[in-house]
Amino acid sequence: MNDYGERITEYKNKNKSNARFLFSFLFVVLWLAAFIGANRCFFYYIEVEGPSMNDTLYTGDVLCVERYRAPEYGSVVIIAGEKGDDTCLIKRVVGMEGDTIVIEGGEVYRNGEKLEEAYALGKTYVNRSPERKEYIVGENEIFYLGDNRENSNDSRSEMACCTEDQIIGVVPKWAMSGFMKWFSGARADVGKWLTSLFGL
Repeated sequence: MNDYGERITEYKNKNKSNARFLFSFLFVVLWLAAFIGANRCFFYYIEVEGPSMNDTLYTGDVLCVERYRAPEYGSVVIIAGEKGDDTCLIKRVVGMEGDTIVIEGGEVYRNGEKLEEAYALGKTYVNRSPERKEYIVGENEIFYLGDNRENSNDSRSEMACCTEDQIIGVVPKWAMSGFMKWFSGARADVGKWLTSLFGL
């Protein structure tokens, strides 16, 4: 009789253990699904290539990018390439619709006020000349510059301004810290692995 009772107890304990395992498994699967969904809907990761954003960003840095955030003055943004071109630009917003941007003597002025740009590397010239150059930012346009002012293709060149709908993401300030760039790289790798694992 005791042996029968012990067997019943053992069976019940085994069922509880199986239920706990199933619950834990389902929790992990749901969490991963939510992680992948949020990751794909609201954020994406991009790897920096090229020197145009030195000393803020370097080749190999991985950044977390917000998809649906409106750019502001000073925002680091991702600008879509031309149709059929997978490459993007990473630049900083300097002017927006209606602004007058003046570059003179290696400095940048917006609507008559000199910009304090601690992030800028080198002097800001147009065609390596300190002479005055004025730009009027048109409707629905963004005037952008790379932080590496002496080695960047941006709105000073024939590329001119981009339109607001060409901005496909904004890099938040917290995403540019050393730790977050490392963490974003690791998380992007995990995201790729999970995406391939679940065929998403």
